Amino acid sequence: DGTKVTAFCLGGYHLGITEKPKEAEQMVERAMELGVRFYDNARRYHDGRSEEYMGRFLTPKYRDQIFLMSKAPAKTGKGVAQQLDESLKALKTDYLDLWQIHTLTTPEDVDNRLRDGVLDVFLEAKEKGKAKYIGFTGHQSPKTHLYFLSKLEEMGLELDTCQMPLNVCDPSFESFQLHVLPALLEKKYGVIAMKTMAGGSMMGNRIDTTPANIETDDIPDMVDDTELTFANLHQYVYSLPISSLCSGCSNTRELEENVQVLQNLRKLSDSDLQMLKDHAAPYAGLTVENYKRIL
Repeated sequence: DGTKVTAFCLGGYHLGITEKPKEAEQMVERAMELGVRFYDNARRYHDGRSEEYMGRFLTPKYRDQIFLMSKAPAKTGKGVAQQLDESLKALKTDYLDLWQIHTLTTPEDVDNRLRDGVLDVFLEAKEKGKAKYIGFTGHQSPKTHLYFLSKLEEMGLELDTCQMPLNVCDPSFESFQLHVLPALLEKKYGVIAMKTMAGGSMMGNRIDTTPANIETDDIPDMVDDTELTFANLHQYVYSLPISSLCSGCSNTRELEENVQVLQNLRKLSDSDLQMLKDHAAPYAGLTVENYKRIL
């Protein structure tokens, strides 16, 4: 509906990795200094520690300046209702700007969550003002996103947002950009990009969704092996019709690098974009995009 968010959103998962509250506080303060006003979180991140850090260091000072989102992964209405209350308590706020259904995996998962009342609780939370906007997320398969959108259409409903993987490898394999993005834009969803570096595996890092049969040594370091840079990779994502790019930062230096990409953003030509995709295409697939699943 035209609500403005900052083009960069600070991911909540990485914030909770540190067990030192002071480090989390420094990250939040630096993000605010740099002008970041969109903050991501989820109930499950580090057993709630990510939300607790934001509840300690972000909302008490800055609640009226920020756009705050969290996500609920429970599979039942009762479960997500409880998680919403837990999120609000941990984040020390009485409402979320955005609350999302966390990680839809398969069409069967969609059916089960709908049957067990998850969507009803989300709609009720919006009605009662506990969540200004509601949406959904998932990273496994574009088929699942399209299936959920079709189920919503059958019910005569539309949500507000979708958070999904968008990166330079994505168009070459089980693509969210090619298959889901057009449908979302047609329905005027706000689109939040995630996995913009394939969860770090574009840098050759194993992440928690890397299939167990893939050794860390087998994950190619795409940035080292090609002419692609961190800035290129994020410029590609910013060239897409998205509302925001959500990325986790392990330290303030990474945060500063992320913001710097935006400050130096230039419009990429169609040939630039094609060149980036061509460079990345050989790396597309389950080794680098290890959060995807072929359904």
